Amino acid sequence: MDSLQAFVIALAVIVAGVFLELPQYVTMLLSLTLLSILVFGSSFPSIWLGAFNESMLTVITSLVFAMYLAELFKGCKASEDAVNALEALSPRLASMAIPALVGLLPMPGGAYVSATLVNSIYSRGGLRNEEKTFINFWFRHIWIAVWPLYQGVLIASYTLGLGVDRVISDNWPILLASIITGVIMSWRALSRYVESSARGKVSNIVHIWPFASIAFFNLCLKLDVALSTLITIALFTAIYRPGLAEHLRALKHSLNPSILILIVSSLIYSYTLSQSGVAGRIASILNPPELVCYLIPAIIVFATGFEFTFSAIALPVLKNLINSYTLFLLFLGGFVGSILSPVHVCLVLSAQYFKADLRKVYRYTVPSTLLTTVLSLAIAYPIYAHS
Repeated sequence: MDSLQAFVIALAVIVAGVFLELPQYVTMLLSLTLLSILVFGSSFPSIWLGAFNESMLTVITSLVFAMYLAELFKGCKASEDAVNALEALSPRLASMAIPALVGLLPMPGGAYVSATLVNSIYSRGGLRNEEKTFINFWFRHIWIAVWPLYQGVLIASYTLGLGVDRVISDNWPILLASIITGVIMSWRALSRYVESSARGKVSNIVHIWPFASIAFFNLCLKLDVALSTLITIALFTAIYRPGLAEHLRALKHSLNPSILILIVSSLIYSYTLSQSGVAGRIASILNPPELVCYLIPAIIVFATGFEFTFSAIALPVLKNLINSYTLFLLFLGGFVGSILSPVHVCLVLSAQYFKADLRKVYRYTVPSTLLTTVLSLAIAYPIYAHS
């Protein structure tokens, strides 16, 4: 079957999985298997095997270590002290700033880390589960288009032969628009907050050092995120001395089978799409170039759940169409697809942690992505449209 036709059918399976409330990993496996059989026939297992490489290992280990550290941190009194310090400054600000802070570290499943930290503030503020999920998930991802640690930024820089600073300077309207949107969409929920009763010392903010530690090892010493997180776990253990029970609990959470299956199947999905040539097929039938550069990344990330896949799969196909404005549109599409993807592991983890109905979360994410798109275009068009 034609790769585009197969991809449309596979996307329909993903959308149907949301409405049928199937487990996300089941939805992903069904969609992936159907796509693979329709495009590659009986040879699809060899395609899947090609996805098992060093990059997959890095992503999986990064996720496992990140969830392990999150559980250790959540069970430590220091985490409560740090959250109370931020809440004492402003519970509304803390509600948005904590996920944004964790978002500076682009680890797989990072929204789970921020969820464990900010849940107590959300609960004291009387937020509904879907509101908790949205605010945590949204602010965790405001940096996608501009932060130099994100793979999408690095891949774009390498593929286009541009400096990272150039990629960032083209995409800043997305960051600004997403912050404005996040505040607007969260304000009604956050306005229900009463004044915080937290009396934490501001100096206790120092206990968020594990995030600075990971950033130091990754940015300054150029270690990958997995190794940086593992070293930070060792330092955390040496300083706070969590017991065996805490380590076993962290291990149990970090090896959640459904999450691991979702991650592996999403990575196989991304690789399968890259081998199918579907991005080229979409590009050949869509016009104008601006629409192509927005829609293809959005569709690809929606299907795979990983924000960096739009750079890895779509950018090589669209390279000849790229200028400052279309690069901005490419990242805007990738951002929108990432937020709306029902198999995005951060969304899945957040919804599971807060026990939210994923369908109700879309009441927040759909209008938020629309507003971000409109605001981003309103900011960027006068600047980049004629570049």
